[in-house]
Amino acid sequence: MSELPRRHLASLHELAAQVLERRGIDCAPATLTRDLLAGFFDVCMRAGQDGVLVELAQAFAPLDVADSSGLCEEPRLKDGLAALLADRTRFDPGGPRSTMPAQLAGCLLATLGVELSDPPDRSVTMGDELRREMLAAIAGVVDVELAAAQLRPALIAAARARCEERHLKAFDKMAAQLDERGTRMPPQPKVPVDVVQAVQHALFEARTAIVGRATAAALDRARAVLERGDAGNAARLELPITHRLTPRDVAVRRATEIQYPTPDSVARSLLASLTELLELVWSAPAAAVRTYGVSQTFAVGELIEHPTFGRGTVQVVTVKNVEVAFADGSHTLVHARGPRT
Repeated sequence: MSELPRRHLASLHELAAQVLERRGIDCAPATLTRDLLAGFFDVCMRAGQDGVLVELAQAFAPLDVADSSGLCEEPRLKDGLAALLADRTRFDPGGPRSTMPAQLAGCLLATLGVELSDPPDRSVTMGDELRREMLAAIAGVVDVELAAAQLRPALIAAARARCEERHLKAFDKMAAQLDERGTRMPPQPKVPVDVVQAVQHALFEARTAIVGRATAAALDRARAVLERGDAGNAARLELPITHRLTPRDVAVRRATEIQYPTPDSVARSLLASLTELLELVWSAPAAAVRTYGVSQTFAVGELIEHPTFGRGTVQVVTVKNVEVAFADGSHTLVHARGPRT
């Protein structure tokens, strides 16, 4: 029996909801099972849970889990999942729509023989200052490498080098219509479908390679920052999570899957991946504390340092007074008093 950390159950629910939205409740069972099995492979890869896939390959030998097609084409998995989906006690297409993703996820896990587990907490608390330094280090790379002026020509050159010579004329025509970031183009009604697909594939591969290089360099910068905060935690960036995939591998994979990559979206993706995969907990930034004075103007939520009552939080504000919660209770204080005349 394979185990999947319970925190990834939400990803399976999201997968099931997306399949239902894309295919509809009345789609062919074979289509539903194929999409769910392929999606499970992607969920595992995006979570660094390739160890689960290896265990499935052993349980359903000779299952090939090099890519998602192995799960999709395995007769035992397809037939088993289809049988569970036909069982109305497990999946009820006539029931509330909100319950269906959980039902589909349950059927999928049961077919694969995967149980949810609660692994030990390995979270490490780190300061908000370090988080901001990491984000700055990441942004320092992706802001340059993925800037529109840099990305578009690099993308076109790399994609053109991947195109067959017979497609180059069409490629040049299509590339000229790419947006400023080189990631979107209008429909091409006068270009054969197979040529459009070939050009789009070349652009996709080029984008993946360029974003992959930029994110790898950004993660090198982030690791240098992490090492200053905790050398052991930085080392986890390169250690396998369950089998071969490391936090670095998964972070790069997630960033390259962003459909329209911008420096901001890639930087946020990388920081979120590191936070999750390294199990970092960022301490809240220290709130600013203002010294109390009758001439000062305060707002709800501000911290006040009072010479008698100590530190408190503003709860209520009126034109002339503020109500502040201190350790010994609430006190009403004067504020916003102008100069005496």
